[in-house]
Amino acid sequence: MPELASPVTGAYAFADVVAFRPSGVANIQRSTMSTTSAYMVASLLEKMSNSDTDFRYMALNDLTNELQKENFSLEDSTEQKVLRAVLKLLEDKNGEVQNLAVKCLGPLVRRIKEAQVLEVIDQLSNFAAQQKNDELRGIASIGLKTVIVEITPNRASNVCKRIIPRLLQQLENSGGSYEVYMDSLDTLSELLSRFGTLIPSEQQLQIQKVLLPLLSHSRPAVRKRATVTIGHLVAHISEQQFESLVEFLLEKFNQNQDSSDRLRTLVQTTGVLSRYSASRLGAHIPQFLPIIITHASSEDADDELREICFQSLESFVIRCPTEITPFVDQISGLALTYLKYDPNYAADEDESEDEEMKDDEDDEDEEEDDEIEDYSDDDDDVSWKVRRSASKVLAALIETRHDMLSQLYQTVAPALISRFKEREESVRVDILQTFIVLLRQTSFYGGDNVGIPKEKDIFDFDISSERIDVFSARAASANPNIAMMETEEGPKQLLRTLVPSLSKALARQLGSKSTQTRQTGFLLLKELVTVLRGGLDDYFEPLVPAIKSSLTATVSPDSHHIGTNSNLKIETLSFLRNYFRTHSAESVHPYLDRLCPAVIQAVSDKFYKIVSEAFLVCIELVGVLRPVQSDPTSASGYKLSPVKAEFQQYIDEIYNITTRVLSTSDADQEVKERAIMCLGVLLSHAGDQLQDQKAALQMLLDRLRNEITRLISVRTLTIVARSPVVDEEELQNAALTSVDQVAVLLRKSNRVLRVASLYCLETLTRRFGQSFSQQSVQTILAELKPLISDADLHLLPLALSNAVVILETNPQSVESIKAEILPAVFQLVQSPLIQGSALTSLLKLFAAIGKASPSDYDSLIQRLINPVLTVNMQGVAAGGVAAVSNKHASSTISQCVAVLATNTDEQNREKTINEFENFVKNPSTNDSVKYLSLLTLGEIGRKADLSSRPDIYNTVLDLFGAQSEEVKSAAAFALGNISIGNVAQYIPRIVAEITEQPKKKYLLLHALKEIITRYTHQEGGAGLASESEKIWLLLFENCESEGEEGTRNVVAECLGKLTLTDPYKFLPDLKNRLNSPSAHIRGTVVTAIKYTFIDQAQHYDELLNPIIVEFLSLIKDEDLNVRRLSLSTLNSAAHNKPYLIRNVLNTLLPLLYQETMVKNELIHLVEMGPFKHKVDDGLEIRKSAFECMYTLLETCLDKVDVYAFLDRVRAGLEDQHEIKVLAHLMIIRLAHVAPTAVDQNANRTLWHPEIDDMIGPLKATIDFKVKGNAVKQEVEKNQELVRSALRAVAALSKLADTSPSARFVQFENEIKNGPYAEEYNNIWNDNDIKESRGDLMDLS
Repeated sequence: MPELASPVTGAYAFADVVAFRPSGVANIQRSTMSTTSAYMVASLLEKMSNSDTDFRYMALNDLTNELQKENFSLEDSTEQKVLRAVLKLLEDKNGEVQNLAVKCLGPLVRRIKEAQVLEVIDQLSNFAAQQKNDELRGIASIGLKTVIVEITPNRASNVCKRIIPRLLQQLENSGGSYEVYMDSLDTLSELLSRFGTLIPSEQQLQIQKVLLPLLSHSRPAVRKRATVTIGHLVAHISEQQFESLVEFLLEKFNQNQDSSDRLRTLVQTTGVLSRYSASRLGAHIPQFLPIIITHASSEDADDELREICFQSLESFVIRCPTEITPFVDQISGLALTYLKYDPNYAADEDESEDEEMKDDEDDEDEEEDDEIEDYSDDDDDVSWKVRRSASKVLAALIETRHDMLSQLYQTVAPALISRFKEREESVRVDILQTFIVLLRQTSFYGGDNVGIPKEKDIFDFDISSERIDVFSARAASANPNIAMMETEEGPKQLLRTLVPSLSKALARQLGSKSTQTRQTGFLLLKELVTVLRGGLDDYFEPLVPAIKSSLTATVSPDSHHIGTNSNLKIETLSFLRNYFRTHSAESVHPYLDRLCPAVIQAVSDKFYKIVSEAFLVCIELVGVLRPVQSDPTSASGYKLSPVKAEFQQYIDEIYNITTRVLSTSDADQEVKERAIMCLGVLLSHAGDQLQDQKAALQMLLDRLRNEITRLISVRTLTIVARSPVVDEEELQNAALTSVDQVAVLLRKSNRVLRVASLYCLETLTRRFGQSFSQQSVQTILAELKPLISDADLHLLPLALSNAVVILETNPQSVESIKAEILPAVFQLVQSPLIQGSALTSLLKLFAAIGKASPSDYDSLIQRLINPVLTVNMQGVAAGGVAAVSNKHASSTISQCVAVLATNTDEQNREKTINEFENFVKNPSTNDSVKYLSLLTLGEIGRKADLSSRPDIYNTVLDLFGAQSEEVKSAAAFALGNISIGNVAQYIPRIVAEITEQPKKKYLLLHALKEIITRYTHQEGGAGLASESEKIWLLLFENCESEGEEGTRNVVAECLGKLTLTDPYKFLPDLKNRLNSPSAHIRGTVVTAIKYTFIDQAQHYDELLNPIIVEFLSLIKDEDLNVRRLSLSTLNSAAHNKPYLIRNVLNTLLPLLYQETMVKNELIHLVEMGPFKHKVDDGLEIRKSAFECMYTLLETCLDKVDVYAFLDRVRAGLEDQHEIKVLAHLMIIRLAHVAPTAVDQNANRTLWHPEIDDMIGPLKATIDFKVKGNAVKQEVEKNQELVRSALRAVAALSKLADTSPSARFVQFENEIKNGPYAEEYNNIWNDNDIKESRGDLMDLS
């Protein structure tokens, strides 16, 4: 081939030259690149017309690659030549060249001008319209769709104008071929799905007029393709046009009553309408539904028509859930009837069911053979499709009607169980899947899981978790909370009554030859025991043979069933793991002699996934063989059960196979980790039964040195160190050997590893710390030192707790702690970030140091307060805004000083109190020192009686007149807490002061709030109880005045917390004041109730439960502020005590939704000089309402109508900034809970109509541009709102199924190709990482 050898004319030779040119020539100018591109294109054009097929093909291939490069450009002179050359190759005789030419059109249309694009459209349309060359017509149709996909929206309008008339002309041609119709409809569908919004209404009407007659076409495939095209069209047409379409369909239904073929098309079209325009079709459900139900139930209908009817009903149920409500019972009854529709089965259904209940299990196989013989051998039988579509309708009902769960268990569940014997495998699997959907809905919406913690494994090996619940109770069925919350008619209780028939029916299917049926059956059983947290205690026996055969089944190495057999084993093991976890050891023991050998054999399987799952089963199995449970009443803290003699061999076998796996170097990482977990459980539960504990512990320590298995080994060592059955001496030796290694791990960058190491060190130190060498203690303290900072507030409390444990177990280490830890601690107390668990651990450390080294008391106090005493206050006026430096640090220091003072002798304590009292009395003391002194006196006074100091009360009270607001606040805090030390003496004085000194009322009320908040019956209860009535009346007197809202808020908090001291006395009075004519009193009362919810105690819930709705009904109060306060109270109830409001939400939710609406009467204009500013007085109340809605998603989703809820979320997307952010958060939350709660079937989603309705406001938010003169805060605020909207779009995108909404796909593509593409991709990647991390880390 001379052309290839030519360096001048050969394109390929030129490419070689470019590839091997010197690096110095690589940086050429733009003009040179342009020349190079033109030269290359000219060469390629020459080869595209070559007679050699290979040349044409390679030239096209090179052109396609060049067009996809960013720096490639076409000159005007060559653009037309390239275009014509590519179009000419569409007619090439070689099929591969033709296909490549079509592929080349995609990148080409992105490079050429719009005029050339239209020329391409014309040429392709001509090719597609001709009927002489079918191959060219097919290629041209593919080319048209390729071009449409690549066209940008700014060119789409002209393209639509050019191509749509030609497509409609082809569709109107009565003499057109079948293939032309199909290709034209395909192309039109693509256009409508991408650019339907750009097509003018006149042209939409024309399209509809052309498409509707095609619903009566003689060819079924054309009719079906026309329905799809109509679906893409209706998403964009006007209401009037949609109404005319509905009228057309209804008229055709009347005209084609006897034509099954036409009826199928019409029913299918209504289903398509529900998919693409559910909100509009919903209004016509009462018209369409009776027609479809009539045809589905007609005796004259064929099975294909029935199947399509059920498919449309399924779509209606999913996409029009509100409108379908009146017909739910009718649809359910029809689906149940046809679930057992099998005209080719000779036996009577009812008789066979009765006989089946009486048959002995020994005759099962014989019955199945007889049963099969009763079927007609009809190859054309499609009745199974009707049964399958009926089961899908039931699944849709279960998914969308969680409010009917109890009814579904009475009607649908028994019918599903009776159909487990279905003869057609695909239908049988669908029926089992439908029951699984019912179980998952029960798990999510059953109503008894609110407030009950999720059950954990015997050992929580979840790497992402931190605390390890080591010896928790096994059987969840024994949980008294569950029994208390399950009602007799509740879904879970109804499910329990079905377990006998369910297990019997399922046992037959688990013994069948169908691998898919057995696998789905075990999945169903796993869901069952998960939902009921047990339930198979008395019904497990029939399942044992099937479990054993599934685990021991073998297939030949060359069999295609290897994959399905492995999946069956994994599913069986997964069920067993959940079974062992949720049932008591006593109920499991009778079956272990048959189950243990099969499980242990699975650990030796060749497939690592099976081995990994088998190890998880062994972890649960060891807990069954030797239960060890926490028991606070026992002397040892644990309840140990002896190992039965017959179970010893299984413990030995599990241990042997575990050590064998750990000894091999080629085991999979996941298998290694779970083997280590299993070894830990063996040591923790049955260490005293192992022959060589030392070897087992040494094996664990060896894995601790391996970087790959280090993390799981640290967690396992933590568990083993808390075991009561491991040999004390061997465990101590292992602890002393490993403690230095674990301490060094605190240097690692892996944060999860550091957290695990801190827990491990704390456990080892708490048990064996007294035996640690001084060198080991020094090593631990040296590694803890860098963690004593506020850089990581999660590691900080753990590091401080380790220091406390070291001090408790090694009092002689106090000097080392003072040298290594205390300098960092004194720096730490200055941090404004110390709170919560970090502060608690810090106070424990000071308490431990105070006890271990009493002689350092004065030094510790001085080092704590010196930073405040020496703070530079020069230039700051008394009472100025900067008069008090670092208030948070002062609060931390005061609590540390109080801890030291209360853990020392009386002499030291008195000296400290005198010092701070003198600071307060001294008028020259700066406000920072006074602030610290008052807080300290309050903290000490709360724990010690200071009433022996006669001046302290008046000294503090006098500072209510200080200039500094911070000092005033600290004085109120101090007065309240000092009074706690002697309630009987101080309460009357404070009550009197509130009445006598109105100027100090606000601060005195704060002091009273401190007393009531800290008050308990053990601390001076008699004094407060005697004054409670007087305090109650006094508080209401102070909320009736037209005072500041701040005073009323303090009064409300006092009233709420005072109510908790005697709810039987004060709750009825609060209820009586709900009808007060004063809006201030009504608002105070409803706020007071909010503060009662904060207390987690339940002793007064029986009083609050019947009257809670009366308090919360103030949401409809005439006063705007009362409504806002009521919403805040509802939010608190939903967050803290959701069980109180669950049964009254049907009353409260309509009131709540009402407050999310924008009310124009609350919007007014305010003139500010030459400017007018719009003020919305309803914004705060709407914000409170949306916050409450978000909380309800977290706690009461099962009581919320998701569709009504979504209506308000959509409205929130068009509201103001703060509410838009809340709406975005709710979308993200719904996207996470919806798959769990609703979307149980693969490739199906509930959200298409709702997603489409959200596109507009989300797009408006993302596209919004701030003004050029906007200040920095406005720009940042808009950027955060855009990021919030992008997160919502990403969450919605994850809900899309295999054929997502065309509008949403277009919207998402615009984002991916727009200015926020990078940010959107980062959000996607961040979400994926979080999700994958959760999956990968969950090793339990």
